[in-house]
Amino acid sequence: MNQMPPEIISNIVSIILVVILVVSYLRHKKRIDVIKKLDELKTEKKLTQEDKNYLTQNEKEYKEKSEKTEIFAKFLTPVFILISGILFIYLPLTEAMIHFNVIIVAIIYVQLNRINKKNTYILLKELKKDA
Repeated sequence: MNQMPPEIISNIVSIILVVILVVSYLRHKKRIDVIKKLDELKTEKKLTQEDKNYLTQNEKEYKEKSEKTEIFAKFLTPVFILISGILFIYLPLTEAMIHFNVIIVAIIYVQLNRINKKNTYILLKELKKDA
């Protein structure tokens, strides 16, 4: 049985990461929609106690998530650089570039996740402060 070419495996992993990116984006969009709705309620001065509890709970949750994601991104950046260096040292340039796309997509995912968590926390914090 023939072995699967590494390009196929690399492309499959990249596609999986892009699907994860899209799902992550859709989840974040839902969260932002909820926050927008709460902001509208706050503007109309129709926030209930349940809404305020939601803001408090989620603000704490996203503060923790934001901090953890920030630390995780700081940890992964040198790891991605190391992996990239190893790819370019041990593989021919053309093959290394084929596998490099997985690293690029992973970096994009990690950074977008970090930004989304931080922005969600900031929005919740501002909304809670004014509520």
